Amino acid sequence: MRKSILAFIATVSIGAASAETYTHTAHANDLTNEQQKSTPPTTQSIQTTSSPESDNDVDAVYDRFMAAGGTEELWEKIVLPESGGNPHAKNGEYFGLAQTKLSWGYGTVEQQTRGMIEYAQSRYGSINAAVRFRTTHGWW
Repeated sequence: MRKSILAFIATVSIGAASAETYTHTAHANDLTNEQQKSTPPTTQSIQTTSSPESDNDVDAVYDRFMAAGGTEELWEKIVLPESGGNPHAKNGEYFGLAQTKLSWGYGTVEQQTRGMIEYAQSRYGSINAAVRFRTTHGWW
C-alpha cells in the first residue's frame, strides 16, 4: 500500500517538477546569404538536462535515502509531505526532498539526506523533535 501511494505521489510530483531544459545552439538564421553559401549548414544541437533514472523512481529514491542514514519517520513525516519523494521538487524558492533553501537541497539524494539529518539535529535537537515540529506546524 505504501509503495502504491508513494508511486502515485511521485507521479504527480514528477509531472509538476521535472521539466527538462533545452538549449538551442543553431544560428543558421543569423547568417547572411553570402555566409550560407560559403559555410556548410549548421545543425541544431539540443542539450537536455535531466536527472538519473533512479531519481524518477520513488522506490529507488527511498532506498537511497534509507541507505544514506534516513529514517522511516523522516521519510513519512517530512519527505513525503514536503516533496512526495521527488529530489527535484520545487516550490517557489524551496527545493529538494525537504523543500529547503539551503545548498544541500540541490545535491544528490544522499547529500540531501545527510543535510536533512544535520539540519534536524542542529535546529531541533533530534530527528524526532523535527518530526514533531513538522507534524504540529505543517512546515519545518
